[in-house]
Amino acid sequence: MRLKRVIGITTAALVVVVAGGALAVGDYVYTSGTSVACAVNADDVNNTPEHFYTAPSGEGPFEGPGWEKWVGYDLSAWWLQDYSYDAVKIPVADNIELAAWWIDAKNETSNKTVIVTHGIGTSKQDFNTLLPAAMLVKNGINVLLVDQRDAGESTCTDGRHSAGQEESSDFAVVADWLIENEGIQPASIGMFGVSGGAIATSLVPAKSDKVSAFAMEGTIFDFNAAATQEVEFQGFPGFLWQFALTSARLFHGVNLSEVDVKDSIEAAGNRPMLILHGDIDQRLDYQSSVDFYNYAKAVGADIELETFENADHTEGMLTETERYAETLASFFKNSLSD
Repeated sequence: MRLKRVIGITTAALVVVVAGGALAVGDYVYTSGTSVACAVNADDVNNTPEHFYTAPSGEGPFEGPGWEKWVGYDLSAWWLQDYSYDAVKIPVADNIELAAWWIDAKNETSNKTVIVTHGIGTSKQDFNTLLPAAMLVKNGINVLLVDQRDAGESTCTDGRHSAGQEESSDFAVVADWLIENEGIQPASIGMFGVSGGAIATSLVPAKSDKVSAFAMEGTIFDFNAAATQEVEFQGFPGFLWQFALTSARLFHGVNLSEVDVKDSIEAAGNRPMLILHGDIDQRLDYQSSVDFYNYAKAVGADIELETFENADHTEGMLTETERYAETLASFFKNSLSD
């Protein structure tokens, strides 16, 4: 009996030690893999709506030599030098403000307005956020260009992103701010997100009924698969994702899978959605967008998928700029009320 008791205690102790170790590793993966700079990237500090540039060598949105052809690429045709913009701060939670640029398209016959936001680890000053914003403004659509929490000039809370969960809740408040402060009606409000901002955008339908159309530059569908891929991208074994998910809940009070993408697609109802995605994206798997589209179609959602062949992560807006601009602007022109 004594031996059995000793074995039982020893086994229990080993389980506790192993579980504790697994959670510790998971916490390291979570804190490392979700870390963001709480600042504007050095290569973006001089970018504004009036003049912005592609990222320098080695700093582009995707890895490998494919980026080099875009270094120094001329985007001046899209600079908004004939439009003014105002810096605003939007309170979204206790002691949390989002920094934004309000860009009036000077369209006297329309109040169509799109909230535009950036990817993980960047800010509103990244070229691949400023460029689509300019596409919209030059087509008569107002833009509210927003830094997410823990990014750019917004409040730094913990220096980590939440895979769109907290960010999408913030954007629900941003829509309310547009209604209360700019007099924009819900039927005139849309949202466009790039990369990680697209993930947040995909969750907004479940958080707000004040946004009437959603466009995404790449997105995810199966969160667990995407998170596993992200953990591997960060240099960790993919199976550690589950430990990271548990650690985020236990130690940080963050539920990275609180709202499921499928539920948000269904919550969109008849509100239109658009996905723009390059089919050789190294960062966000193109198949995820196909799966998102197929599920949305299956549940009767209003959705379009615009594919950019041989385009890497966010590269479609460079390889086929005019087509990208036409697709994006037409979508919101047709989906939003004046």
